[in-house]
Amino acid sequence: MEVIVKSLISALFVGALGLVIYVQYNGLKEAQGRIKDAEQATRDRDGTIKTLKAAADRDKKATAKLQGERNSIAATLTERENLIDNLQHENATIRSWADAPLPDAIARLRERPAATGAAAYAERLPSGDALPAAGSSPQD
Repeated sequence: MEVIVKSLISALFVGALGLVIYVQYNGLKEAQGRIKDAEQATRDRDGTIKTLKAAADRDKKATAKLQGERNSIAATLTERENLIDNLQHENATIRSWADAPLPDAIARLRERPAATGAAAYAERLPSGDALPAAGSSPQD
């Protein structure tokens, strides 16, 4: 009887050990799967970061280029304004032309505020018949 008990205990021990090994093996497989998923997520994140850095570099270069163009335009504008001022001071004909009042139609254009969007532009339009959409026939 003692042999049977020892055999049963040994069998239970081997079974429990097998169960522990099986659970550990499945846990290891799941952990390896999570590791692969995490590695893929890291690669995807690194790719996104690389793409965003490249886009930021392009934007920075474009901004620098636009700033250079803006500075060049500002310098040209200053030059031309100075030239116009000099011409007005030196030439009586240009000075009298510059001092003359603007025609009424042009003066009215200068009185209107700038349209800051489609809604502001639409508010200033007369409320008559709207133009037909392109390609549609006019309604009678």
